[in-house]
Amino acid sequence: MTAIVPYLFLVVAFFTLIQGCLLFAADLREDSRITATHLRLRRPTLADGVSPWLRDILLTAPIRRFDNLVQTCGIRTSTERVLLGMTLFTVLGVFVFDVLTRRPLLSFAGGFALGIGLPLFILLQLRASRLTQLTRQLPETLDMMVRSLRAGHPIPACISLIAKEMRAPIGTEFKRVYDAMSYGLDLRDALTKMTDRLASVSELKYVVSAIKIQSSSGGNLAEILSSLSKLMRDQLKLKMKVKAISAEGRLSGNILAALPIVVVTILNFINPKYYESVMGNTGMIYAMGFALAIIVVGYIFIRRIVDIQV
Repeated sequence: MTAIVPYLFLVVAFFTLIQGCLLFAADLREDSRITATHLRLRRPTLADGVSPWLRDILLTAPIRRFDNLVQTCGIRTSTERVLLGMTLFTVLGVFVFDVLTRRPLLSFAGGFALGIGLPLFILLQLRASRLTQLTRQLPETLDMMVRSLRAGHPIPACISLIAKEMRAPIGTEFKRVYDAMSYGLDLRDALTKMTDRLASVSELKYVVSAIKIQSSSGGNLAEILSSLSKLMRDQLKLKMKVKAISAEGRLSGNILAALPIVVVTILNFINPKYYESVMGNTGMIYAMGFALAIIVVGYIFIRRIVDIQV
């Protein structure tokens, strides 16, 4: 009975792939229309033009969070295409691992690790790198906004200047704000959408809060933003100092995580028959999987303790 489980999964995934291919084709048609008109007034949501049963799935909170992850990691591929690719790799992984091992649990674990775990890890790393770069650009961005305000420009003009002059990723994010305002969205709402999209950048929330307060009650926004710029630079210097101090701990964590894998690889290279007697043992396979999981969890904990995002 358990032997047919991967094939039942493949049947379900097949129907999902059909819907995904339809989404992909619709996305290509939308791209061609955008190329012809050079204008998109509204970003289509994942639930546009899909079946009702799939719409309910795509509107759930985990999928919306994944959509935000794809938007903020800096890749140019749409969320629909990423989901389709992950589904394809998951199905392929389950099939390949089932052919190699003939064990349903290992087939599912390998398929999901290849099709879901690895892409998620890559996307999270891309987003972390992009948001770190955005945080480093904030002081320079605030200085540009302060100079523009002191020259007598209104806030929308300052945002437009940042969108044109600053490099990605912060220039891209402010361009989204300016485009949203150009299409009729209020300044406060456009800034709120940006902070919701970049919720993990706490420094950006302070900037947006200062702009919102000034737009509603007045005040010297240039002086406030100048003070924020100085505070952010001091904070970045402190984080860089802490990161330098914790470099030894991070190196130790990397060595401890890689040591078991390196030792096993060297032993297998020196004596290829060293693990031959236990390679087909089911208990040994599960023990190796458990050991690998413990190494990954330990590495994550070490990184959480000593790592500083700058």
